[in-house]
Formats: sequence, C-alpha cells, structure tokens
Amino acid sequence: MVFTNQESSSTKSASRDLRLPGIGASPGVAVGRALRLDESGRHQFYYVAISGGQVRREVRRLREAFAEARAQLQEIKDKLAHQLGSEHSYILDAHLMILEDDRFQTEIKQAVRRRKINAEWAVRSVTDRIIAAYKQVQDAYLRERSTDIEDIASRLLTILSGHTEFNLSELTENVIIIAEDIWPSTVAELNFNRVLGFATNSGGQTSHSAIIARALNIPAVVGIHNITQNVRTGDAVIIDGTLGEVIVKPTKPVIRDYLIKRETFVEERRPNKQATLPAETLDGVRITLRANVELPNEIESLSLFGAQGIGLYRSEFMFLNRLPDLPDEEEQVELYTRLSDATGEQGASIRVFDLGGDKLSLQGFEAEQNPALGLRGIRLSMRATAVFQTQLKAILRANRRGNLRVVLPLISTITELRLAKQFIANVKRELADSHIEHNPNLPIGVMIEVPAAAMMADIFAREANFLCIGTNDLIQYLLAVDRANENVAYLYQPLHPALLRTIAHLVRVAETVQVPLELCGEMAADPVQAIALIGLGIRALSLVPASIPLIKNAIRSIEEEQVRELMSKAMQLVSASEVEELLARELPLQAPRFFAALSAKG
Repeated sequence: MVFTNQESSSTKSASRDLRLPGIGASPGVAVGRALRLDESGRHQFYYVAISGGQVRREVRRLREAFAEARAQLQEIKDKLAHQLGSEHSYILDAHLMILEDDRFQTEIKQAVRRRKINAEWAVRSVTDRIIAAYKQVQDAYLRERSTDIEDIASRLLTILSGHTEFNLSELTENVIIIAEDIWPSTVAELNFNRVLGFATNSGGQTSHSAIIARALNIPAVVGIHNITQNVRTGDAVIIDGTLGEVIVKPTKPVIRDYLIKRETFVEERRPNKQATLPAETLDGVRITLRANVELPNEIESLSLFGAQGIGLYRSEFMFLNRLPDLPDEEEQVELYTRLSDATGEQGASIRVFDLGGDKLSLQGFEAEQNPALGLRGIRLSMRATAVFQTQLKAILRANRRGNLRVVLPLISTITELRLAKQFIANVKRELADSHIEHNPNLPIGVMIEVPAAAMMADIFAREANFLCIGTNDLIQYLLAVDRANENVAYLYQPLHPALLRTIAHLVRVAETVQVPLELCGEMAADPVQAIALIGLGIRALSLVPASIPLIKNAIRSIEEEQVRELMSKAMQLVSASEVEELLARELPLQAPRFFAALSAKG
C-alpha cells in the first residue's frame, strides 16, 4: 500500500459533513487528517512470455523473493512483539506459514516452468485464483483471510520489482488511515503513536486489524464500502467507532462537538480513584463487574479499571491462524496460569474455543454453508476431541489456585451438557492416573445463547455450577438477525421486549434453583442497557475492561428499586422503540447528574 496522490482525478470531492455508515470495529472517537492508502496504486505487472533458457532465472528470482519476504515479515513480527507484546505478533504467523508452505511455492514455480511466464505474472495469477476461491466462501472470517494472501502477493511483487513502499512506521504526523482494507503486515508496521484511528471499505469485527484496534483502543470503522472514493489524503475526518460512522470534511461545529465527545470517552474510561470503589447502587445493591478478555495483553489492565476478575475469556483468539500448529498444552498452561494469577480470589471464566470447524479449518472438517447454525461451540468441541482434551488438561493444570472456571458455548440440549461433563470427568481421571498435578475443582458453566437453552434453563441450572447469558448471540438467535448484515442490522435490538422477557425469565430461574447467573456481551458496556439489566435482576455483568469505569458511575447514580419498577413498565411494552423512549425519558429523572453529564459532554 502506498500514499494516494492527493490530486487524483478519480477521487470524488466529498461534501461537508458527509456521513458514511459502517461497522463499528473498535469504540471511541478520532478527529484528524486522513492518510489514504491506495491498493489500486500498487505496481502493475503484465504477462511476459519467456524462453526455456530463462525459466531457471525466473525460478531463482522467486526463491530469492520468498527468502526476502520471510526475512521482512520476521523482522516486522519481532518489532511488533517488542513494541506491543508477543501476543500481538501472531497475526503474522499465517503469512510466514503460507510463505513456507511447499505446495504454495511449488504451484507458483510450476506456473513459470509449465506456462513459460515471468515470475511476477506467476505470483499474480496464482494468488488471484486463491483469493477468488476465498471470497466465494460464505463465512465472514474465512473471507477476510483473503487479505493474508493479497498481503503476501503484494510483498512478493514489490520485492520482485525492486520497488519500495511507504514505511508507515516513519509517520511524522498524526493521521487517520483510510484504505480499501488494512493488511495484517500493514497493521504490524503502523506507528501507533501517530495513528489516531482507521476506516476501511471492507473488513469486519473478526479481522486482524479490528482485533488489534480494540486491544490498543484505536477507534475503527470497517465495511463502509465507499470510504476511499470519498476521502483524499489531507481531508479532515472524524471516526466514531462506537456508532460505526465516519464523517468526511466535518464543519467546525461538528468538529467541536466531537472533540468534546472524544474527551468524554477517554475520561469515562480512564482508570481513576473510583476503580477501588464498589459498584453499588444508591440503595445499597452490589453489582459485580467482571471483564471480557480476548487478548493476553488485556490481563494487565484488569486492576487499573477495577474489574472483579474475568467473566469471559474468549480462548478461541489464541487458536486463530495457528494451523497446523495449534497452541499446545504447555503454551495454554502458561496463558491460563497468567489468568489465574492476575485474578486471585475473583477468578476467571474460560470459554472453551467457540469457533466453527470452517473457521479453524481443522483436518477432517469442511466449511459449511451456514456456520452460525452448524458445527460450532460445544458441537465442535465434542467432535474435535483432541483439541478439546488438550485445552481442558491445560486449564486443570493451571488451576492451582482453584479460581478457574470453564464455560460451555452454544449448549442447546441437556445431552450436550451431560456428554461435556462426562468428557471433563474423563480428562480429570486421565490426569490423576498419570499423576500430573492439577486441581479437579473446576466449576462448569453453561452459556445461554440460543432460545432452547433459555427455555430449558431450569434443567441446565440443576446440572451446571453457573449460568452465563451471552447477549451477543442470544439476540442474534432470538431475533433471527445478523448484526453484521447491513440489510437487517436495524433489527438487532438489545432492548426488544422479547429479549427483556427472556432475561427476566432467566433471573427467576436462577433465583429459584439458587444458581449463580452472570451476563456478558455488549449490552453490559452501554450505560442505559446496563441499568436496564440491573432493573431486570442481573447482579453480575462482564464487559470490556475500559468500559467498567463508565458503567460503575452509572450504577452508583441509580436506585435499584426505582429501576426495577421502571423495567416492570418496560416489560409491558410491545416494541424496542417504545422501551427506548421510556428509558430515555425516565432514566435522566432517576439519575440526573449522571445523564446530564453524559448528554452535555457526549
């Protein structure tokens, strides 16, 4: 990727305050000048027929290009590990594995030998075919992996041409990156002290760049489709990663409003003296605020934000792009031990890897047309037993303090729960028989993510140690809507009466059976929705660590009894818009100081 010519005639001149909607990949606000990276400006390569005598030369050029590309990527990976921690450098592992794959190299070399074509055209034609195949896959995660191949192709072609590209680590001014997409190695090369945020035409919440942006608190919006057609390098741009919107050429009043909103966002999520204060309502009801964690570097931020342990560790992120070398038992023991040590008595809940077989591309599993309803979650765990067994052994061995728990995702039948419990019991027995040190006291929880689990929660509650409501998936399955699908995203309604009634039902079940009930998901990080959840009876929330101070402030501004009465009224309404209107009208009256500050600053 290179700097786009600011005077490019192909770029449309955007009007003032042009608002472009997209997918909020990382929350926050960025205000600054654009740096547009232009994929279309890459070097052009053409078909060149070669003679038999030139084949050896072209193959040698390919070998040298592969060697140079590996060296460059290894250098970038080492730099990334040094600057941000080794947990971030994994995004380049897939590139290195592809470059070292004999079949990939052989296919390109054979194209030179059989078709008598130049090395550049061989790279371009082979990788274009692979990319086209990736883009035909329905699963969003796999489609986004096509950027890995494109990234490799661009690097090889740049080396073969002898050209150099703009070094994004040498930025001297603060910028907002605008691009068709941001390739993984580009993310790795960014000078994060200079990048305020980024916006891309393509990409999704599971892309490498989105994951890194969230971990580093860089605002990002992806999937905008036409951002590069409306922005030139140097244009003023606002990124609202919370709303999933980009404003091009904002007017001064809009810039002023968003500068205030940015400061508010930073201030509300800044660790402060309230980190040690309890999350307690004005009438004395204590709420437990745990952290959702995806990347290992987030572990260090728990105490800063006042998190009461980890309510959900999404273990699948350590599995991404690790084929064929999945994390072994020792690597997992080391990571889970970190979780245990960092959380003390408050402990950590580890969700066993929640990925479809297509996403992991495990040997013996084929991609599915509808992975959301296919072989994922506990269904995959009970089929990929070697992977599941290794993870469970690692958790049990790391559980020396006795403060770890496991959560089973996408449970829909009691049979699945019983089989999983029996599998865990067998793993404990195997460790005991082998005299391997471990702590068998491992509470087992069920993720309530599908309507069947919600309706059968009383049965699950009698056979599990705790229940955890996963609102992100529960909303999707309950309302039959994919929030990443722009055609139906408006139907993704966290305050839909059907969801509120479901949560209230689960609270009653938990109280009747006397089993702990927790809730994790993006609802917990929104102050209005978090207050609504408390009014429904939820007493333990798990959310992004940086959002804990804001939610704690909201909790300390309300009376539980008043909010409970308000939600009783909300339960009688028939639409999400009616619920939203009720809360927007009544909550500022119940917590005037909190909502006045939120409104004035935001």
